[in-house]
Amino acid sequence: MLILCCAVYLIWWYRGFRPGVMASRVGGVNGVLLLITAALGLAGVIFSLTPVQAIKEPAISQTFIVAGGIISYFLLLFVTKGLFHRVVTTELFLIVGWTMLELVVVDRLYAMGALNGGGFGTVCIVIAAAFLISIVLYVAYYRMEEMRAFYAAMVPLVTEAAAMAVLTGVVLGAR
Repeated sequence: MLILCCAVYLIWWYRGFRPGVMASRVGGVNGVLLLITAALGLAGVIFSLTPVQAIKEPAISQTFIVAGGIISYFLLLFVTKGLFHRVVTTELFLIVGWTMLELVVVDRLYAMGALNGGGFGTVCIVIAAAFLISIVLYVAYYRMEEMRAFYAAMVPLVTEAAAMAVLTGVVLGAR
């Protein structure tokens, strides 16, 4: 569901934010795309956070993941705004929140026995790479020429979808 969320979000972004194109971002077809994006995202989050019966101890405390995410958000807010003079937007919250969610899912899959230690490490590295790419592009966005910024803003959606596809592949490959 979250991979589909990224795909629909990409379509919405492309239709509503292309330089030189004046399109409503929330009305008409774009409004429907935004609603679909939100519905898929919410369904994906709910499904991802549905309680599961653990088989073994999680690799990382879920409380630690959430606390780390909250601390990371405020630290990144301070660094990106204070140090890089980046305008704060919803994307920072989405980048950190998405990373937190992916780590919680990976941790739960490990605890359920659906992900072995090697798969766990591989997926964590992919998630970290997607996060770093997203943060670098978040900071660079307003410093780019308009068309480059437009395409650069799509990259984090692609990397997040790719990270989830790797996770899916690792889990299915382990069965």
